[in-house]
Amino acid sequence: MQLSIIVPALNEENHIVPLLRLLRAMPQVFEIVVCDGGSNDATVRVAEQGGAQVVCSARNRGAQLHAGAQAACGDTFWFLHADARPHPNSARLMQRALCDRRVWGGNFRLRFDHAREPNANAAQPNTRRAARLFESIARWQRPLGIYYGDSGMWVQRSVYDLLGGFQAWPLFEDFDFARRLERRARCNQARTVCLPLPLRVSSRRFRHGAGCVLWQWACLQTLFSLGVSPHRLARFYHR
Repeated sequence: MQLSIIVPALNEENHIVPLLRLLRAMPQVFEIVVCDGGSNDATVRVAEQGGAQVVCSARNRGAQLHAGAQAACGDTFWFLHADARPHPNSARLMQRALCDRRVWGGNFRLRFDHAREPNANAAQPNTRRAARLFESIARWQRPLGIYYGDSGMWVQRSVYDLLGGFQAWPLFEDFDFARRLERRARCNQARTVCLPLPLRVSSRRFRHGAGCVLWQWACLQTLFSLGVSPHRLARFYHR
């Protein structure tokens, strides 16, 4: 397995350095590609210093992911957010899973990490409960073939090309890709797996109110499922 790590980034100088350090310690990692969406901090510089290849793309998560995949040379892609902290044995477990030719890809068990937040000691109980709720929802959705980019999606390159990659969408590009992957795998008597190791991500999304985040995401998911354009939804999400 030649594993290419693909990391979309935008102003992530504080998060990307420890991620690169973790990835470089994994012998299975063939290359790291950081897809920058126009950062105005030191993200590009620290990524290059950390041994990553940096490519530039439009400020659009889906476009960044696809640009990174186009630049990558490995036979397996692992898409990670800049604030992710994978378990040291993650790549080894992925390699073992791919020994089964029926496995096309998958993800990891999502875990939100409060310890890396500036006010971690003062984190409110409702924020912690919301994080645990999101983790429970992710575990419940996974058997249904529903998962997202923050859970560390990985896929064989040949399968990625077969599916046409990520859509150039600013929102729900990960949900769409997972849905297409699951559908095509079933049609070909293949499968994906959720590897049991935790993938820790920052709980910073709950910084401005856990209940608000939960309500907003439920509304966006419903509207997307009803056919509302992800570009239109992104304007609401980012305002």
